[in-house]
Amino acid sequence: MDDVFYVIPAEMQLIIERLLVRDWIVHNFHLRDSQSFYSPGDILYNVDVEDVTYTVYLDTNIYQFLLNSCKKKPTEIARDAVSLLVFCQLCKIQLDPTYAVYEKINYTNHRAPEAIKDLNLFHKINNSETNSLVAYALGDAEGYPLGYHPGVETGVMENALTKYSRLTEWDSMYLVMLACISISMKRMSRKDKLKLFVNWMLKEFRRSLVGYIYAIIYFSQNPLRRMMKYRATDERESRRSQIYNMTWDLYIMNMFFRKWISNEKKNEFMYATDDKAFKELLRLAIDVQIHEGFEPLKNVISKSDYHNLEEIWKLDIPEEERGYRSDEWSPEYRTKLIQNFENELLG
Repeated sequence: MDDVFYVIPAEMQLIIERLLVRDWIVHNFHLRDSQSFYSPGDILYNVDVEDVTYTVYLDTNIYQFLLNSCKKKPTEIARDAVSLLVFCQLCKIQLDPTYAVYEKINYTNHRAPEAIKDLNLFHKINNSETNSLVAYALGDAEGYPLGYHPGVETGVMENALTKYSRLTEWDSMYLVMLACISISMKRMSRKDKLKLFVNWMLKEFRRSLVGYIYAIIYFSQNPLRRMMKYRATDERESRRSQIYNMTWDLYIMNMFFRKWISNEKKNEFMYATDDKAFKELLRLAIDVQIHEGFEPLKNVISKSDYHNLEEIWKLDIPEEERGYRSDEWSPEYRTKLIQNFENELLG
């Protein structure tokens, strides 16, 4: 390793301490501990010498915290979101709010203008002067001057954001989530629900690692809090919103793995989220992928649940009985499955 020296601002350690408490970053790096990620010198060396590009994708919560740092009176969580921005600026890490913007629009065209207005504000926040952001992040200032950004042209961006009815694979994750919700409402044991869900994936649709991880934890004896947001007694539009919200979590987890599998070594990416259940599920899925097996779940679920999932994973469906890649397999086939579940869950 070449000798390269960086002058890191004294305030950086205070910034890092705030971020360690929040524990927002999810990644697939092989590190000793969570603190190892926050090593500015190592990241800068990789960027400047090894030509590595680092990108942090933001969830809607952290994206909103950043927007609120300009829109509202200071809060500790807004200061911490700005701390993340400071760390990324000093380490030459890119912040990407793409998924947050799409989720805010949620394929509803009337939301696009407001989402684009927020996106333009984000770019100005992202271009703000680092010292001013440090002062705000550490509580030494009540605000900061916005940086310059020409902004995105509203008409062009609105067309780009709403042109496609769905992001690639969004509908597939929507279908997986609908199936999971439908099965969760059946009167049977949790063990049988997991078995039924896996059987459905194999026979009616296709395997999904993130869908399986979600179902393993949700149908276990100790599911995570706030995993299931769907409430059958709520109004129809509320139920739809709840399902969409959960689908975005599954979709982003799925895209994390898509990027990971197809990723080049020169492009490293992370996800920043304040959603505790989502964060734990994604980290579990990453561990399962790294270990190429369910060993990491032994410390998370009970022995009986673990034995159950091992048995269920052995399930197999003859090729001729599977919907996947059959003569029926098509976007229309998926749409038909979605409509059946929507009729049941949305009525």
